[in-house]
Amino acid sequence: RDVVQDSLAVIEDEADHLTELVENMLDASRLAAGGFKIKKADVNLPEIAHRLAERFQTQDTNHTIVVDFPSDFPVIMGDETRLSQVISNLINNAIKYSSSGEIRVSGQVLPKQVIIGISDQGPGIPSDEIPHLFDRFYRGQESARKTSGTGLGLYLTRSIVEAHGGNIWVDPQPNEGARFFFSLPR
Repeated sequence: RDVVQDSLAVIEDEADHLTELVENMLDASRLAAGGFKIKKADVNLPEIAHRLAERFQTQDTNHTIVVDFPSDFPVIMGDETRLSQVISNLINNAIKYSSSGEIRVSGQVLPKQVIIGISDQGPGIPSDEIPHLFDRFYRGQESARKTSGTGLGLYLTRSIVEAHGGNIWVDPQPNEGARFFFSLPR
């Protein structure tokens, strides 16, 4: 690749980043104003996870993104755009907060719900930060120094999951990475 192509790739990445920041700010404003809408239809979560993994994998050579869903994973009712945003935010955070290694997106089927997990092999999350992770504009001390962001990604992620009747939580493994999970009704 030549210098022009490399420069165009950087410009495109930065434009995508700015678009994401603006969209997150607008979504946070909609939430505060009570205008956040969920449009439910059939959603194939494994398909979304594979599509996002491919997209992120083409942009990131330091990680291997593995998607692992059982073959009997059901189609659920939800807002495909918003659930894509949830998985995208969690994969993006896994990339941002781990320098390399495997990122795993997995699914589990339970009788009344499905559970999606996104795990990384980064440094994990300090236990004193866990109660605040999903707060609007919260950025941990360490992460604020090392990465860019607004502190809206996990806040929006939680809001979207809860609007679908689900829950989200983190299972931190100090020095072994972070594991985020969210559940959705079947």
